Amino acid sequence: MNFVLVANPASRRVILFQAALHGLGLPPARLVAWADLLAGEADLTAMVRAGDVVRIESPGQEFAVERALLALGADQPDEAGYERLAQAAVAGLSFDKGAILYPRQWFLGLRAALALVTQQLAACPPHRLMAAPADILVMGDKRLCHARLLAAGVPVPRALGPVGCYDELLATMARLRCPRVFVKLAHGSSASGVVALQIGAGKQQAITTVELTHGAGGPRLYNSRRLSTYTAPAEIAQIIDALCRNGVHVEQWLPKAGSAGRTFDLRVVVIAGQARHTVARLSRGPMTNLHLLNTRGTLAPIIERMGDAAWAAARGSCAAALACFPASLYAGIDLLIGTDFRRHAILELNAFGDLLPGLLWAGEDTYTSEIRSVIL
Repeated sequence: MNFVLVANPASRRVILFQAALHGLGLPPARLVAWADLLAGEADLTAMVRAGDVVRIESPGQEFAVERALLALGADQPDEAGYERLAQAAVAGLSFDKGAILYPRQWFLGLRAALALVTQQLAACPPHRLMAAPADILVMGDKRLCHARLLAAGVPVPRALGPVGCYDELLATMARLRCPRVFVKLAHGSSASGVVALQIGAGKQQAITTVELTHGAGGPRLYNSRRLSTYTAPAEIAQIIDALCRNGVHVEQWLPKAGSAGRTFDLRVVVIAGQARHTVARLSRGPMTNLHLLNTRGTLAPIIERMGDAAWAAARGSCAAALACFPASLYAGIDLLIGTDFRRHAILELNAFGDLLPGLLWAGEDTYTSEIRSVIL
């Protein structure tokens, strides 16, 4: 069995996946670079052979590819009418570490890129996909993903519905009597552009990964690994309005359980319908992503505190979440455990959420477990 990998060649994902193939005695995957595919210099019809397994990896963390996706998304139809950057202006972009660059436009570019992948794969000999492009797209839109999970009866936080600006957000929070919310970029990942907002007693507080800067071109938003806290309504309004111009998903801020003196949630990788690799992400703030200088926690005391029934129910919800995407073998799932250690909710699905180096299940890393599920 041979694999074809659509990815950024220098990424750690490729290195670890190729190592997993080698560990199982399989030949290395044939690699199709996102940059070459988007430039028309590579075609899957020339790479995919009968019986191959195709894996589509994240196009992120390579600026040339990000710029190509922004350019591709510049002229894509968008019924939502969010903020855009003209294709000519995209060509002039240079790398600016942490800058939040038109995430809706990036998503439209990804949508077009995945449509190209689908078109090319349709002309290939019979093969298998580890994750369907259509599933990757829905998981990449927090609003669509939340709606699909909700319709399937998977426990999720309450969504506040469409919000177009700061004033509309405040009005919606007041109407629904929901004083604590998470505002998330609809197409963000790794806590990019996430704001934990709480309002009460005439005061506001926003804890966020966003850094608000002011320059000649007006306010700009940057992602930071260190959380910032804003209390001035005018600054909070600038951040929320800027995020809304790119599309946001707003949901109730549910309190997380605590362990080792910190709050936590769980990243669970579901593979072939089974919740497997699980890591506790401990934080002193509301965002638990490990790249935000948070730490991995010990899972055993959490499971013991929950008890067998509650733990089985939470794992079952993770499996049910992936079952909403039957054409995909795996996904990373963010699982919230309530403060009573009984209730739980699915926060997000990430089509590329299986990068957890060093985390083993039954003695295997995530990629080895995924490959074995395909070849057996």
